[in-house]
Amino acid sequence: MPVVIPATQRPQIQNRLLRHLPEAEQTALLAQAELVQLEFAEALCLPDEQYQHLYFPLTAFISLIAKLPGHPPLEMGLVGYEGMLGVTILLQTRQVPSEAIVQGAGLAWRFPVPVFEAALAQSEHLAPLLRVYMYLLLRQLNKNAVCAHFHQVEARLARWLLMSHDRIQTDELYLTHQFLADMLGVRRSSITVAAGDLQANGIILYNRGRLHILDRQSLLARSCSCYQPLSG
Repeated sequence: MPVVIPATQRPQIQNRLLRHLPEAEQTALLAQAELVQLEFAEALCLPDEQYQHLYFPLTAFISLIAKLPGHPPLEMGLVGYEGMLGVTILLQTRQVPSEAIVQGAGLAWRFPVPVFEAALAQSEHLAPLLRVYMYLLLRQLNKNAVCAHFHQVEARLARWLLMSHDRIQTDELYLTHQFLADMLGVRRSSITVAAGDLQANGIILYNRGRLHILDRQSLLARSCSCYQPLSG
């Protein structure tokens, strides 16, 4: 379970969605939230369950996972400090549409669903912000599905690393080849070859589960055209 951080340790990093709220409204909303530490590979929710909490990442980021019996899992979307986990609450349902796994450990704001629903009903600014984000997330999901079908593993890996890099505060990721394979829905051997080529060209450094991004510009050159940087 996520570990609650004491209120005395409030972070300097902001969630972009919450940052766009009027200051007084943001302060009132965060007074009802918990600051939590999310751990790598932690499952936050499962399909067809009911959301118990909604998350606004700060330094953590979260993978949205699709699964089909007899097939490896496939990551359909990433949620970092630009967004939230549980935006479908806008559709007046608490039903979880996809599994959510912590891809990058770090901090997030956590709201109990009833608390957030009440805040949503009282605010004139929160729902419009979330509607824009839900549209952007749907675009990401659509692009990821097309990318998984048409593009080569190395280009998809480069894109995934760029998307992850956009959502973390350092150049270092903690992951295994198998975890990357699960995220991209490919065999582990395919990741080994693709990551080995990126490392041989000095673009990344991978050792014992730690992956350092050394050359972002070269990673951009290796990525497919599906990559789009986060907008402010």
